[in-house]
Amino acid sequence: MNNPKVGDHIDDRYELKRHLGESEVCTLFEAVHRYTGRRVVMKLLRGSDGNPDETEAMLLRDAFALGRIRHPYLVELLDAGISHSVPYVVTALLEGRSLEGLLAARGTLTPEETATIGRQIALALEALHRNGLLHGDVSPANVWIVRSPLGEEQVVLRNLQMTYEPRKAVPLEGPRRRSGSFAYRAPESNHNGRVVDPRSDLFSLGVLLFECLVGRPPQGLASERSDGEFPSLRVLRPELPGALTFAVERCLRSSTSERFSCARDLVGSLEATHIAFSVTRFLSGSSAQGLRAITPLLEAPARRPPPPPVRPPPVTPLPGANPLPGTNPQPVVAPPALVAEQPSGVSRRKVARAAYATPVRIIGHHGVMEGRIEDISTRGVLVISAKALEIGVVVQMSFALPGNGVIVQTNAVLRWVRIAPASQRAALGFEFQVPPLALRNAVEIYVAQRESQSDINDIGPAR
Repeated sequence: MNNPKVGDHIDDRYELKRHLGESEVCTLFEAVHRYTGRRVVMKLLRGSDGNPDETEAMLLRDAFALGRIRHPYLVELLDAGISHSVPYVVTALLEGRSLEGLLAARGTLTPEETATIGRQIALALEALHRNGLLHGDVSPANVWIVRSPLGEEQVVLRNLQMTYEPRKAVPLEGPRRRSGSFAYRAPESNHNGRVVDPRSDLFSLGVLLFECLVGRPPQGLASERSDGEFPSLRVLRPELPGALTFAVERCLRSSTSERFSCARDLVGSLEATHIAFSVTRFLSGSSAQGLRAITPLLEAPARRPPPPPVRPPPVTPLPGANPLPGTNPQPVVAPPALVAEQPSGVSRRKVARAAYATPVRIIGHHGVMEGRIEDISTRGVLVISAKALEIGVVVQMSFALPGNGVIVQTNAVLRWVRIAPASQRAALGFEFQVPPLALRNAVEIYVAQRESQSDINDIGPAR
């Protein structure tokens, strides 16, 4: 099976339903277990010819190591095996949105949101480190916001095939040793022969938290950072709780001996802020911090500029009316014909939307561009891409529908753009022009199912 495709069966148990993209060494699919109906993510080793190599051995070894770890903030490993000489790993399907997408769209997070996310990631890292494993790529792209089985929002740290044993001094020339996101790597990860350990993951987490608070990583991360000075978070955000500033800045020390000695110490420092247990509303459709706050221009069609105010006619006192001294006569209200009407194209109706991650192909005068949808409604989508387009451009979009995985094409117009300073990735708000009936039906069903789940746990005001 050199080129797996949608519809193929793996080990006579999993049916590939939707292509999710490519990692460094694997092709990712959404799959369904034929006997339980559970939707999962299947990672198939790409380019395997049946001959074992170091990458294949590492993939299976990591699967064996991760199989003994279960933690609410780590993506769950469900299965692994070899089918037609191709190794595969099966993990839980994450339905939510990435921290990368949130930062691209919003810029920054609140101190409460940052401390809460940081504590949960640190707890996930503690579980890995306690079992002799490192993550190796703690970055916003690998942090997802999902709903727990109880309906509460939480983080899940993914991309766990990056792990390896930190007890050995491993040179960085081997497979995947340089695969961490460069902007988030610890200084020791950029030098051959230097040992990385759990404190390297804590450095990466510090960069991530710094970006959540400031909107960009510390200066100098794109160059040889071990020789540079980081900007002071105390100066950039003096209003932040001192315990939160201390925790982030200690993670960012260039010397490993000056960082937290373990993830548990970082958890304690974040808990000392007393804001690390906040309830987030990243996935809520009704909260001001939810999806509607992220994609405001997809709420309604583009609004026309308001008309100039209509000046009422001069006030003429009624005959025989003598106003009291020191008072003004009551103004005459303009007749209905003079009152400006509400533009007919403006809709006050809220559009229900839900998080939905899937690859998308965008075709226009710029050529072909690949991106990732992060949330969807019957009116439009939020797309994360490597580059921006000009507002108002009309494109053709091609992506898999939620639920059935059928590829659909539709035209859309770009309503707004925001670029993340750290990754230079763009958040693009597209509005469908005339969406096909199949798209509307599939999205309505998908969003309704997600809204019914979130309404049970939504403590916000009723809509």
